[in-house]
Amino acid sequence: MGNLERHAAKPENLPASSPKKAVSAKARSSRAMGAPINRWVVLAAAGTFNALVGAVYVWSIFYSSLSSTYGWAPQATAFAYSLYIVSECCAGFLAGWLQNRMKPGILSLCGGCSFAAGWFFAGFADAIPLLYMTYSIMGGIGSGVIYNVSVSTATAWFPDKRGLANGVCVGTTGLSPIIFAPLGNFLITTMGVSMSFHICGIIFAVGVVVASRFLAAPPKDWTPENWIRGDRSSIQEDGLTTLQMLKKPTAYLMWLLFAVAASAGMMAIGHAAGISEQLAGLDANQAAAQVGILAVANFAGRLAFASLSDRFGRYPIMLFCMTVTAATMAFFLGKADSFVSLTAALCVIGATFGGMMATMPALTADLYGTKHFGQNYAFMFSGYTCASIIGPMLAASVLAHTGSYLPAFPAAGALTCAGLVLVAATAFMAKREKEQKRNAKK
Repeated sequence: MGNLERHAAKPENLPASSPKKAVSAKARSSRAMGAPINRWVVLAAAGTFNALVGAVYVWSIFYSSLSSTYGWAPQATAFAYSLYIVSECCAGFLAGWLQNRMKPGILSLCGGCSFAAGWFFAGFADAIPLLYMTYSIMGGIGSGVIYNVSVSTATAWFPDKRGLANGVCVGTTGLSPIIFAPLGNFLITTMGVSMSFHICGIIFAVGVVVASRFLAAPPKDWTPENWIRGDRSSIQEDGLTTLQMLKKPTAYLMWLLFAVAASAGMMAIGHAAGISEQLAGLDANQAAAQVGILAVANFAGRLAFASLSDRFGRYPIMLFCMTVTAATMAFFLGKADSFVSLTAALCVIGATFGGMMATMPALTADLYGTKHFGQNYAFMFSGYTCASIIGPMLAASVLAHTGSYLPAFPAAGALTCAGLVLVAATAFMAKREKEQKRNAKK
């Protein structure tokens, strides 16, 4: 494995027959400074950061306890999560801009400290504005920074396996509730919601300090040994800036695709427990188990489909995932009236949603390069922010007006079908942009 991590450039004073001994001065310097050259260690650190980011998915546990403890209005308490997501999205743009000016380890440490501090100080919040300032703004900003930096750094280390790298990063985010949901429930039950925030903040701080030590950018011009740039490599080898990217039609198609494709999955994640209780008549414990099963399926889908996209291409995998999602939402989920059938339907939705989520960052890097990936993906990720509002709100609105989730499922399926058209349009326009670039060089 060590051979993969060496510099591809050959110093002029070495014979061409000794490529394995060639290591750039910058690579030697990075090693001397203690930067991790092994890219799999960097990927593990990035995965750790994303596992911490995924702690936001257990907000519902804290939400219920906060409302009952302080008597806050449900709408005001729920807004803390929405504000968190908006703060996270905005921070992604800032992190993308800072990545070309700060080392990933330092930037992730700063963002991680804000993230951990937001959770820790939320334990002192005895009024709604304080909760917004700590958990929503401090925590959300920190989460946006470490997510953006970790995914960008992992992508830069794996130009030959972008799907795999992004699958690991976003996969750990999806798997995170398996760890933090039981932990949060145990802490709140035994120690109360305030102390639970404190303890989570301390745990996150330790994780941030450790992971930031191993998050480092690859040396300049580094490539994996024996890797040859293929058809799925970026259109612009040096990478397009965000302004250059926004001049491409594919940028807006990708944004719409992200917003549409993620809506059905976010609906299932946000209402998994309620859907389980209403459709299959499950009790609270069984419904909670469905949330965990959905998280595992989400993780498996992110890892498996992202890896497959390295082999078969991003567009075929996205078309497959979205077709299966649309069919399941429109024709099967509403008929899942038992534990087994509901589990099967949610597993399919979780896996295909995870596949789409993991493929989007890799496709962004394919189309626009990795040099400015942080800023470029921050723009794309804002589409996911919209999806996190559209999907859950659609289900909540339908439930409020009809008393049932059933009408929401075909609507989510129709949205996903619209995503199929956007995938085809993006593939067509990307091919056209690549041909225009090739013709301009002639």
